[in-house]
Amino acid sequence: YNGDRWEKAPFTTLGPIDTPPYYAAQIESGALGTKGGPKTNTKAQVMRATGGVIRGLYAVGNAMAGATAMVYGGAGGTLGPGMTFGYIAGRSAAEEPDHIA
Repeated sequence: YNGDRWEKAPFTTLGPIDTPPYYAAQIESGALGTKGGPKTNTKAQVMRATGGVIRGLYAVGNAMAGATAMVYGGAGGTLGPGMTFGYIAGRSAAEEPDHIA
């Protein structure tokens, strides 16, 4: 972006686009794969800050903290853990049907 009024130096990565054809796509910002959610145990139960579990509360996919912390490994990198922990959370919840949050 060279429209910054404070930056006057030329950018070597920017230049004219003189030859058609031209294509455009609408791009919108979003949070993809932040993995900044609550910590869970191996049963997908959400952990309290003090270390215990919150019974009946489960987190999976991008709604849970991941092994890579808040780093996103790339396209599709969260699909496997999301599906796996979705399955685990379902099985765990089925073991305690009276405690579903």
